[in-house]
Amino acid sequence: MVLFFCAIMAVSGLFLSFKLTASELPDLGDSSASILSTEDDYRLGQAFMHSLRQNIDIVEDPGLNSYINSLGYRLLSAANTSSPFNFFIVNEPSINAFAGPGGYIGIHSGLILATKSEGELAAVMAHEIAHVSQRHLARAFQKASSAQIQTFAAILAAILLGSPELGTAMIATATAGSIQQQLNFTRDHEREADRVGIDILANSGFEPDHMSGFFYRLQEAYRYMESNLPELLRTHPVTPSRIADAQNRARQYPQIDEQTSAGFPFIQAKLRSYDKASQARNIKRLEVKQASAQALSIAEQYEYALLLLATGKFKTADKITNKLLDETKESAIYIALKAQIEMATRHPDAAVARLQQALLLFPNQPQLSTLYAQALIDSGQPKIAANQIRTLIQQQQKFILPSYYQLLAKAESAAKRNSNAHVAIANYYYMIGQTRAAIEQLEAALKQPDNTSFQNRRIKAQRDKLKRELLETEHKPTH
Repeated sequence: MVLFFCAIMAVSGLFLSFKLTASELPDLGDSSASILSTEDDYRLGQAFMHSLRQNIDIVEDPGLNSYINSLGYRLLSAANTSSPFNFFIVNEPSINAFAGPGGYIGIHSGLILATKSEGELAAVMAHEIAHVSQRHLARAFQKASSAQIQTFAAILAAILLGSPELGTAMIATATAGSIQQQLNFTRDHEREADRVGIDILANSGFEPDHMSGFFYRLQEAYRYMESNLPELLRTHPVTPSRIADAQNRARQYPQIDEQTSAGFPFIQAKLRSYDKASQARNIKRLEVKQASAQALSIAEQYEYALLLLATGKFKTADKITNKLLDETKESAIYIALKAQIEMATRHPDAAVARLQQALLLFPNQPQLSTLYAQALIDSGQPKIAANQIRTLIQQQQKFILPSYYQLLAKAESAAKRNSNAHVAIANYYYMIGQTRAAIEQLEAALKQPDNTSFQNRRIKAQRDKLKRELLETEHKPTH
């Protein structure tokens, strides 16, 4: 898994490896559009995500996904781009972020935990947005020689065909002997992404010096650890001149009254609670702080309750959660935490009542909606659960997580609507890039005896569409 992820990152590096002066910003007539069209970029992005979902651990938590996309779209509101974007969190402790084709931007959980503020996280995301908005991928095509394009196409074909080993071997061959040249070329794009990213950062209400500040802090922390640099510093080489350029650009902006989300520390708390290897250590850290008469912050209390829930200490987790709710009753994250405890202690009816009320305050909030659906299933109301998930899927559109379809399949199966369950799991398989498995599920759906003629027509149309896609992929040339 790690090897293929490195291969994907190497492809991203190859995308950005051709020389371009910092002043060459694309305009509406940029000829790069004729090299990689918007449609091609979208299709490449879909294939890229399918490959990632099969080979790396992408965080499926609806609350975390909602946060990272909300922050991303706040930044996009200040970016001069009409490209579609999708932001996601990779469950990896390393400090890294990357921009793939089709506007897919991945942020490692380790990077989120390494940032000291939402502004620092926003700075990294703005930088990655700039890579996409400046069409570095298309411009790499434009600058490449025919031989490089062939290699590039072969690598992409390997990914599209789902062959990690082939892709890794091709990348190793393609990059041998040209590492320094690629590094130098990449720095031109990095400076450009810094400049455009700083503009995005400032225009969306964040202090523009977060970008130089974060990179400088990382560089200083790892100054004497060349062999153990964070992946972010390897894929985004930092030099004193680059930091100085970013600082000078940031100084051109007037003082900004920064508006940050109060939820950022809670996002970090939730990510820490997910790391099973360090759950006991983090519980001990918080207990030691408490024992030394240091009051835990609200975010630390939330983290403590999450950790206790994750390790089966439900009674203490419930006590802390009740205290948090007493102080802030209308908090979606506290309500969600309380409902999770109720479900874990086998009180799904209480969770259903709580979440039903909460959704009146926060309609279609992803985390509350998915918990509500699960609670409905647990309380014997799967048909209502299925309707809840369908509504969420319709409302979320481009922010749909594969896990939504897993939950829908569970609800439909519990409701004994087997055809619908097969279709839901087919959508799940398709989202994670397993098109053949998706087709098999649709074939199984067609065999259900209680299908209406309309259902059969709809399922056949979906199956035939996936078959055509699979056929196109399998016959894509590799040279």
